[in-house]
Amino acid sequence: MKNMPTYFPAVGEHLYLRQFTGNSWVDEVKRPYTVIGVDKKSNLVIIQECELVFNGQRYYDTVADEIREDPHGQVMVLRYANTKKYPNRWVEKGVALSDYPQVAVFGQWIHEPYLN
Repeated sequence: MKNMPTYFPAVGEHLYLRQFTGNSWVDEVKRPYTVIGVDKKSNLVIIQECELVFNGQRYYDTVADEIREDPHGQVMVLRYANTKKYPNRWVEKGVALSDYPQVAVFGQWIHEPYLN
């Protein structure tokens, strides 16, 4: 694997998590998070789940009307991976790469529920 510089996101940066399982229903689910900490020495990024706001009825397939930071949201730690399957990616810490960890996509919040 060609060595590329590790991208470290900034605190406050928006992202969403998704998986690459080969099952399109699972792979299309996206959950929004915000970066709340970066540890460059240990190659770790700490993220916090966002609050999803629904203005009307909420069903299993309802997309959030608004996404905002949630100081009480679930906290998760990401680790840097640079493998053939996950080249230059931040992935869920504590999950083996062979077990389909959640993968971070930085730059925006997106919420897409499980639709099957």
